[in-house]
Amino acid sequence: MSNAVNLLGTYLRDQKPRVAALAVLLLGGIALQLVGPLLLRAFIDGAVAGDGLRGLQLLAGLFIAASIVSRVASVAAAYFSEQVGWTATNLLRADLLRHCLRLDMPFHNARSPGEMIERVDGDITALANFFSQFVIRILGGLLLLVGRGAEDS
Repeated sequence: MSNAVNLLGTYLRDQKPRVAALAVLLLGGIALQLVGPLLLRAFIDGAVAGDGLRGLQLLAGLFIAASIVSRVASVAAAYFSEQVGWTATNLLRADLLRHCLRLDMPFHNARSPGEMIERVDGDITALANFFSQFVIRILGGLLLLVGRGAEDS
């Protein structure tokens, strides 16, 4: 596990501002997704209780604003996730290419150029797609699930 963390740190080290922005956007978007249902509940409770129109309009406006900002944060988080993922995997691709170029001729004679291209480029592209979506979908979903569980408590 520590080898994987060290490897990840190697390729993310120079991207600290982007990774920080990604974390802020991801957490902010999730927080807004958690606030939305609370605002909606407050609106419904206020309408049932006969609260004034001004307060209900304020809650409705806050709900709409939270929904819009949440979507914008989700799009921005996806953008930063793609940027971080592609930058990191391009660095990995360059390191892997340097490693392959240092290998001896029997290694290169045993493999076709197409196989080498697929391994260096294709496999790393698959990794880039996986990791860029992993942060947004899996980690974001887990954090949202934990937040919803805490909200219900």
